[in-house]
Amino acid sequence: MNIKKARGYMNKQLQDESLRQGYRANIAMLIYDDQMTDKGGKSSKPPTNLSTVEGCNSIAERIIDLVFK
Repeated sequence: MNIKKARGYMNKQLQDESLRQGYRANIAMLIYDDQMTDKGGKSSKPPTNLSTVEGCNSIAERIIDLVFK
């Protein structure tokens, strides 16, 4: 399967809201963890838009759209 077909397939599958929510949550958590910890794993940064559930979900949704649409 070429990349265009694979991306189209994933885009179609991500129309299932429960699957999309799972992808979004995993991406959002990665972003949150990255924003809230330093390289040693200790909390060091003040809260930002990316340290809120809404902010992380928003950027995760944009990443999913960028990759699969």
